[in-house]
Amino acid sequence: MRHRPQQVSLSLTTAISVLAGLATATVGLTGLTASAAWADSTAALPLTQYAHMLVDTAHQHIYFSQGAGSTGILVTDLSGTPVTTVTGEQGATGLALSPDGGTLYAALKDGDALAAIDTTTLTETTRVPTGTGSAPVSVAVAGGKVWYGYTNPAADIKGAIGSVDPTDATPTATPQPTMNIWGVAPILAAGGGVLAAEEPEQSLSHLATYDVSSGTPTVKANTSLYGGTATALQVTADGTRLLFAAPEQPVVQAYDTASLLPATRRTYGTGGLNSAPNSAPNSVAADTDGTVAAGSASGLYLYAGSNLPENQLTFPASTLAPDGLKWSSDGATLYAVTKDSTGAYTLDVLNNAKLTDTELALDSPQYAVPTQQFRFTGTLSTKGWLPAGAALQVTRDGEPLPDGTATVGTDGTFAVTDTRPDEGAYMYEVTYPGDATHRSSTASLTVHVAKLSTTIPFPEVTSAKPDAVAFTGSLISSLNQGTLPQGATVQVSRTNEDTQQTAPLPSVQVDPATGEFKVADAPNAAGVFTYHFSYAGDTTHEATSSDASVQVSPYAPALTLKAPAAATRAAALTFTGALTDAPYASGETVTVTRTDAAHLTTPVRWTAVVGTDGKLTIKDTPTIGGTNTYTVGYPGDASHQAAKASATVQVSRAATTVSVATNESTFNYGSTATVTAHLGTTHNGRTVSIWATPAGGQKTLVKTAAVDTRGNLNATYKLTRNTTFTASFGGDYLYAPKSVTRTVYDRVGIATRLGGYYGTTTYGGTTYRVYHHTAKPQVVATVTPNKSNQCSYFQAQEYYGGAWHTLTTSPCFSMTADSQGVTFLTLTNAVNQKFRVRAEYVHSAKDTTNVNTWGGWLYLTVRN
Repeated sequence: MRHRPQQVSLSLTTAISVLAGLATATVGLTGLTASAAWADSTAALPLTQYAHMLVDTAHQHIYFSQGAGSTGILVTDLSGTPVTTVTGEQGATGLALSPDGGTLYAALKDGDALAAIDTTTLTETTRVPTGTGSAPVSVAVAGGKVWYGYTNPAADIKGAIGSVDPTDATPTATPQPTMNIWGVAPILAAGGGVLAAEEPEQSLSHLATYDVSSGTPTVKANTSLYGGTATALQVTADGTRLLFAAPEQPVVQAYDTASLLPATRRTYGTGGLNSAPNSAPNSVAADTDGTVAAGSASGLYLYAGSNLPENQLTFPASTLAPDGLKWSSDGATLYAVTKDSTGAYTLDVLNNAKLTDTELALDSPQYAVPTQQFRFTGTLSTKGWLPAGAALQVTRDGEPLPDGTATVGTDGTFAVTDTRPDEGAYMYEVTYPGDATHRSSTASLTVHVAKLSTTIPFPEVTSAKPDAVAFTGSLISSLNQGTLPQGATVQVSRTNEDTQQTAPLPSVQVDPATGEFKVADAPNAAGVFTYHFSYAGDTTHEATSSDASVQVSPYAPALTLKAPAAATRAAALTFTGALTDAPYASGETVTVTRTDAAHLTTPVRWTAVVGTDGKLTIKDTPTIGGTNTYTVGYPGDASHQAAKASATVQVSRAATTVSVATNESTFNYGSTATVTAHLGTTHNGRTVSIWATPAGGQKTLVKTAAVDTRGNLNATYKLTRNTTFTASFGGDYLYAPKSVTRTVYDRVGIATRLGGYYGTTTYGGTTYRVYHHTAKPQVVATVTPNKSNQCSYFQAQEYYGGAWHTLTTSPCFSMTADSQGVTFLTLTNAVNQKFRVRAEYVHSAKDTTNVNTWGGWLYLTVRN
């Protein structure tokens, strides 16, 4: 009785693997010349080490912490002159200002506390302990609270974030359990009600952002990004972007704080690619107007409206310290902490950091000659907006030009014109004075005013006959510049090299537009003649002369043949020919040779008569089919050089039969096909070639040989894809070439693997893999050759009622880069049932290399 178990389910599901790639952006800086350090002032800082800087513009102070091992916070005025040191601040590291600017908060790493310092009296007013061994390293103010990153030595996960409410009568450090997801004490940054935290994870950085605008943190985003240990971290004032500088990155990265995905303006370069020395970003400072200062040990880069730097600075005697950049609250001044090779620290004050560099480039004029106006151009370039319409100051040898200025165009270009009466070198200087947003720049150019050199190159000879010598010459100025005067002439003479006699010829006019001149002469003799050319020069061109030797030779006649393209074998053939430069003497002949397949080394030879008008007639009866080549040679005479020409005639041949067959029409992958070519009746050629053209591959020769007594030629060929076989006969004396083709098809190889079983058993001589009922076996089908991104199908069947029945056939599963299709078997109520599964490769419309192929069955059964 046919019976099927109830509620047995076996389904096929795709196996999906997602690999998150770490992409690094690279920024190439082109067209921007690094400025020398242009700090408005510098001041030596009495620091033995440096951790962080905080600028308090309202109180005219700058605060410097020195990190673990220090005992005080250095306070200077805005020029870097020391004011005092707030002592007793053990290991002060992270710094932050209260929203009203009245309190400076410091994370005391060695003091296990947060310190509150009055920014007017510069004395500590409150100290909030954070716990023994907590060693806080960072502090940020947002949402009415002071947040700090610290170490929790009692926890399995050591890093933690806590908060302090500064409005409490007795401020207390309060751990935030929902934020304690850190392996080490995290670095904090805040802006616009958003708190960001970071910790290193080898070459990665663990980052998280929180909405703390209400004072209670809620997670916005939490992820790991490529970067390593952050050297600078800043949340923009509006809280929308997080700027992140780390040594493992080639550029400063900008992320959206809501998702920690790359922001629209995502990168800020700091000196080159990640392989460039000292180019890894170590500092970043974003002003409220959107200006971003990004720095590395190799320099400082200013960005305003794009991802290309508008300014670049270098510090020749020192390098920028990590997290060494801060803007003043007025957004005009940028402060930088640098360190020299001796370990000494300096404060660089840059009052005009946002002024855009300009650069003037001058291009030499094409030429400058006395008495003629010349023109040179230039370009004013800047990474900011171009000051179109700006007036440039122009001097020559220190004196202003008559008009004195040039105007910058909308594309930054400008032009300067001048005229000099005499030859000489003149120094021009162009100056852009700068404006409220651009720096000044100057460029100079030496213009050499001189007559243009001229040359007369070897002319183009158009005729060299005894009665007609003609050529076209050219008078060329240097670089083809300058206009030749109207009426310019070239003097010409001729010397017979055999007799050494020189004869003057009429002078020739020079075309002022093209510089060309033409000479026509009739020496009435053969031999070598030297023509002399000279130009006297003018106010803007130098004089020049040259010689040209011309060989006057006998006529060189052209021989043309008019032969039919095809002819009938063993039938009379006639064609004609003609020699130019007639007349010819009576009785002259040409030699005719015919080369065909039977006369390759010893052509058939005879002569034909040349008429006095140069015409000739060739007669022949070709006996060999195929290509017949007729070569006609004229030996020459006293007044004519030799000439030769050839004509090819295709002589008819009979047709034979060629066929090609294979032992199969479709083959398994890697199997060998037997190919048989058959050749019919021929005359003296019995050689056949067998070729193979794999789908998508090159046509290759498999075998060339004479057919056997039955007219057959056999060959073998290993197949890995669909292949077209071609059998070719090259032809012989009487029979024409012929080729035929046959296309066969090739399956793929499918190796199917069924894993996860705990044993095997045998039913009816077939081995079954045995699975627990809770198993979810994985089926992997590997297709050879590689078929990545093409379809694999899987089919599962169940045995009942004495027969196999299909349970399910999967949809198309796209194969992996390793040419694998992957699926899982889900078994429901399948205990003691028999199943089998197999895979099929189905080619796409674009894949013509192999045909659809089913793999073999794999058998399984299920036990409790």
